Amino acid sequence: MNEELTREVLEAIKKCNETHCNECLAVGVCCSEDDITIGERLATALLEERAKPKDDVWRYAPMQTDRAVLSYYKGDKFWAAKTYTRELPKTRARQIAEQEGQGLAKKCGWSVAAGALVVNRMEAALTKYAEELTNTKETN
Repeated sequence: MNEELTREVLEAIKKCNETHCNECLAVGVCCSEDDITIGERLATALLEERAKPKDDVWRYAPMQTDRAVLSYYKGDKFWAAKTYTRELPKTRARQIAEQEGQGLAKKCGWSVAAGALVVNRMEAALTKYAEELTNTKETN
């Protein structure tokens, strides 16, 4: 759906029975030749709107940042602060280690702590191997 879901469009949908389709601002959202209902169209439009990038606290943060503190000031005087946290994306080595390590831990009947240790060691080994491959390619 390429139509923008503006306040005017939503208000036009709300007043759907009061206007004719050719006069309606929401005609691109709710009218079509296929069998998609207005609810499905609105859900699609809302999901697309939510997927648009927002100017948020993480916009200029480095990828490795997992915590940000936003400070509010009123003039020169400190007013308040809010801390935001996010889960960092997993590296490919971590994804492989978790997939294989958890399967191995279940198969061997190890505890959760032992499984976590295996996953951490596998991740370290995969990371080291990837670094060695990169260094070998650079020297050749």
